[in-house]
Order: sequence, then C-alpha cells, then structure tokens
Amino acid sequence: MKHIQSIFVGVLVASFAGTTFAAELTLPGSVELLALDGQKVDHTNTLKLSEGQHQLVFRYEESLRFGTRKKKYQSTPLIVSIPFAESAQMTLSHSRFRDYSAAESAFENGTVSWQLADQQARLTDLEPVELPGNPGFLPYQNIEAAIQRYNRQHEMPSVKASPAFDIRPQEQEPLNNSRQAVAHPPSDARNSKNFVPRIQAWYLQATDAERKALLKWMIEQQ
Repeated sequence: MKHIQSIFVGVLVASFAGTTFAAELTLPGSVELLALDGQKVDHTNTLKLSEGQHQLVFRYEESLRFGTRKKKYQSTPLIVSIPFAESAQMTLSHSRFRDYSAAESAFENGTVSWQLADQQARLTDLEPVELPGNPGFLPYQNIEAAIQRYNRQHEMPSVKASPAFDIRPQEQEPLNNSRQAVAHPPSDARNSKNFVPRIQAWYLQATDAERKALLKWMIEQQ
C-alpha cells in the first residue's frame, strides 16, 4: 500500500513540475484590445499568456467631458511588445484625463504615460507607438494586415499565439448591431443594401485621424 502511495505522490510531483503557469494581464475598461500576437481579437479585459514575448495592439477609448456633455475619445491603435515572466500578474494603466481636449492633446503630443504594475505595485514604463494604418479606404479595417506590414518594416519576427492563450470576455454592454456589422463585414458588403448604413456607422465610431484619412481618400478619388 505504501509503495502505491509513493508512486501516486511521485506522479503528482512530476505532473506539477511539468506544468507551465500562465502569466496574466488585466486591462482597464478604457483600453480596447484589438489584436494579440498578430491575430485580431474581440473585447477583453483579462488575458492568460504563456511565458515570453507578446505583441499587443490596443487603443484608448473613453467618454470624457466635452463642454456641457460627454464625447467619446478614441485613440489611434497602438502597438507594443511586452515580455511576460511565468506566473506574472500584471495590470496595464495609463494617464487619466480631466476632459476630451486633455486626452486629445496628450495623444497628439505623445505625452500619454503607459505602465505595467505587478502584484507588488512595482511599475514598468511602456512605450507603445502608433500603428500605421493600411493605405487607402478604412486604414484599420484589416488590423492584421497593418500589423504584418509594421513587423516587416521593423524586421520584427512573427509572434504566434501560444496554445495556452486564453481571453476572458470583458463585462460590458453588448455592442449595437451597427458596430458589430462594421467590425465583421461580409465580403459582399459593398453590393448589399446595407452598405451606406455600414459606412455611416463606421464613421460615427471612427477616430478623428481615421475620418481625416477617409475624407482625403474620397477627395483623391474625384
């Protein structure tokens, strides 16, 4: 009996010894994750990641005071590579803004502070950069293509999602139908009767930079 117990304990020890405990990253509600390791993802606030380097694409998005009302500010997508140690538990944080104009000014001037905090509240500064959009119409519609172009230009090795990769959905109000349609348009969207409403919905959700890019593209087509 003791021999069987010893074997059982040995198997348990070996099993735990071979287990890799995933790192965990928590995002604030004001940060929308767009892609992880080159792959487009949906809204999330907690990620479980394997040990090693991971590339994140995200943007700041929050409703802020704008005169007597509130207006949603949405930044251009940002890209950054972060190394994660085994079992690390990290939280992403950023500068807080008193109103819309403060956020707009901070992002335009590149003065936004991004940091990672570990369980001991030790801070690590991050320096995400703006992800250049694709040429032409809807520069960030195909976020994966934009990431691939960025990585090629910067001679960065491709990063593949780990089998241990896991994302927990963010607890938030469901997206309205128009935004879902814009995020995942069918291939025949241009020929459908809903094309104009889709473009209108995208325009309402777009950042100022994306709107300017769209208007510039439209003028060039004249």
